[in-house]
Amino acid sequence: MGMFDEIIVPKSYLKNLLPKGDEKLLNTKHLFQTKSLDNVMDLYKIHRQQLYRLDRSEFLLKEGIQHTELTDKWIKLNNGTEISFYSGVKDEKNNEYWFEFKFAFKGGKIDKKELVSNKIVSTEEERESIDAMWDKEQEIFNEYRNKNLSYKLFSWIEERFQKMTNWARKKHTLPLEIRKKAYEESGRLEKDPDALKLYSDL
Repeated sequence: MGMFDEIIVPKSYLKNLLPKGDEKLLNTKHLFQTKSLDNVMDLYKIHRQQLYRLDRSEFLLKEGIQHTELTDKWIKLNNGTEISFYSGVKDEKNNEYWFEFKFAFKGGKIDKKELVSNKIVSTEEERESIDAMWDKEQEIFNEYRNKNLSYKLFSWIEERFQKMTNWARKKHTLPLEIRKKAYEESGRLEKDPDALKLYSDL
């Protein structure tokens, strides 16, 4: 799925878009994902019709603890943008739902709201049926794999050749110093100082 951002949207902003039965599946302040912004794992929220972003420029480092604690400071955003956000939710019967919305902002404030998708992705009964199907298929496949001599023989040969291929690949890997020399003379290392990191463990 790649990188994304998250956005906290109060359920009160979604009430007129959803049937009441589906509305109760969402949290009071529901956390959605979005790929409409910078996609750098930032956190946004909607508060009093206004769009905010969590300020990650400052953090508190507690003495003796190896992690950082972010400040709870929110930056008001005044730009116009459209944000599509989505979430998968399960009900008490283990049915899976998919919700997707699109909000348009003008001057950082909500201008338009739209329900893009509201559907049941799968029911528990459907998933159990698929699991049973998968189990039956694997049972037949495994029986064939275990009893068919030709399959077992060529599987064994494939495994040995794969080991030989991996061994041979390691034997003709370019030495790191040669790659470093080439990157220095081509100018690549100056443009990308981390260019050799990919090969440091080879």
